[in-house]
Amino acid sequence: MVHDDRGNASVRWVDAPADYQRPVLELVGEGSPARNPVKSFTPYTHDAARGTATSTRTDLRKLSEWIKMMREIEERKRNGGDQD
Repeated sequence: MVHDDRGNASVRWVDAPADYQRPVLELVGEGSPARNPVKSFTPYTHDAARGTATSTRTDLRKLSEWIKMMREIEERKRNGGDQD
């Protein structure tokens, strides 16, 4: 990568040597056998062995109710206790 007098980056291409052999890349579909079978990675699945997803979900309605209840309790304490 090279930069001009204003600092803008650009790429300077260099030809490969004459004896350079490019690696062969191939697409492997679902039905074709692979030479080196590798388990594909899907970020949307849960991997229990690695623990990548949370095991429990938080019910935000219950959390909201709990926060509201705690605020009411604090308000009662500030007002001099329970006077029902």
